[in-house]
Amino acid sequence: MTKKRLPLALAITSILVAVAVVLVWLFVPLNFGSTKNPAPKPTTTEKPAPVVNELDRIFDPSKVSQTFIELPQASIKKLSSYNNEKYVAAKFRMIYDGTETQSVNVGIRIKGTTTHSTLNNLYYRPSFKIKFDWAKGYETQTLFGKRSLTFNAFVQDNSRLHETYAYQAYRAMDVPAPRTGYTTITFEGATKPNKPSRGLYLVLESEDDEFFADHFKDVTQHVYENNHDVTDFDVAKVGGDVETGTYFRVKAGWKATPNRDDLRAFTKAINTSGKTFWDNLGMVADRERLIALFATDNFIGNWDTYSGPLRNNFTFRSNLEGKFTFVPWGTDQSFGENLFNDPGARVRFPGYRLPTKTHDDFFITVDKPYTGYPGSYVFAYSAGLRDMAKMENYQISRGKIFIKCLHYAPCSTLYFQNLQKLSNWAKSEKLSDQMRQTGTLIDKYLTAYQKVEATRTAKWTDTQITRVDAAIKRNCTLDDQSVIVSCKAVRG
Repeated sequence: MTKKRLPLALAITSILVAVAVVLVWLFVPLNFGSTKNPAPKPTTTEKPAPVVNELDRIFDPSKVSQTFIELPQASIKKLSSYNNEKYVAAKFRMIYDGTETQSVNVGIRIKGTTTHSTLNNLYYRPSFKIKFDWAKGYETQTLFGKRSLTFNAFVQDNSRLHETYAYQAYRAMDVPAPRTGYTTITFEGATKPNKPSRGLYLVLESEDDEFFADHFKDVTQHVYENNHDVTDFDVAKVGGDVETGTYFRVKAGWKATPNRDDLRAFTKAINTSGKTFWDNLGMVADRERLIALFATDNFIGNWDTYSGPLRNNFTFRSNLEGKFTFVPWGTDQSFGENLFNDPGARVRFPGYRLPTKTHDDFFITVDKPYTGYPGSYVFAYSAGLRDMAKMENYQISRGKIFIKCLHYAPCSTLYFQNLQKLSNWAKSEKLSDQMRQTGTLIDKYLTAYQKVEATRTAKWTDTQITRVDAAIKRNCTLDDQSVIVSCKAVRG
């Protein structure tokens, strides 16, 4: 029987059908009976646990932590002498927000200048600085990344509120400023100094390498601080290329850059006037932050700073380009500080025999190139004045950069705009109410006089808002929304 060949078209068709069957088997999912593939379900994504910042819990002024310090006899002896500014051995632990740290070996020293004291001073408690990387073998020891903490004893702040709310105001104006909290200090262990329980302290973020690294993205060249009261930026005060021994001590950066070229350039630039001064200031300083700092100084009545009458207590930091940023420090003498109405001030100023007067009624000026402060009464008394009314006219010139700013309208405008911004912030945040709440928190640690001062500080803040608003109206043109348009140059 002769075999017949399939037509070519039929053969091709057979091949295509076979290929199709294979493709269906490969790519089409098979269903057995009525069973269907289940619909895909979304994967549950768990929210990450919030990161707990232990430093935020320590620097929390809404709570009071507990600090415990153990001192060997040798350290007690050293801290009880006046030569006590070098670190000595101690043990440290803290209980904060329900959490207790380990007891660790640290260095401790007494800090302060006019408030410098000894461990067992009869009139006021000393302030301390604790250093965690204090000695060989402890180079990497920190407390949650901080190599040091500062503990202020409120020697010049009976209200216990000034520093907490001063630094809060600076931070609100984008000026780098330390964080604060409240703590009690107790000396414990087999060996104890007199009065083991020392009461309430301010736990303060130190302005150390970590502080500047946290607040600045660029590299720090130098950190300077003034060494004397009534210090200003004059060529003769800059000094030679030495770390100390001039009007401005180098706090950091000397090892890497052992010269003062940045400070010399800054001093030369600001010793000009008008537009030249204004343009130069923009090249050698973070101009906007500096003017915001001046506005905050004046709003909180901080007279122990560069823009105040004593031109004292200021820290300033340069980057590698020699551009400076000023950082506030030592803000206890603010908010109408009332030291000279404190009966305890008689110990420090025994020759002061004027009748009792509420000196905080004499406020620091906010729109003048000169001002007074509570100590002006002492100076006036020393100069022979006995009439209290005349003493209130005893005025002192302020830092030259601030004066030059008031004298140049564009700078004056920026200054008053910052004052207005801060005043509006204080109103919206109900700053005086916050102070009253903090006063309630720490009430049990305060004497009767200190409670009065806490109340007075809150009232002062409301009064200052009114005074600042009046100064703005005196010196500036406002639009129909009461926003500053421009301000005049202030000469006197």
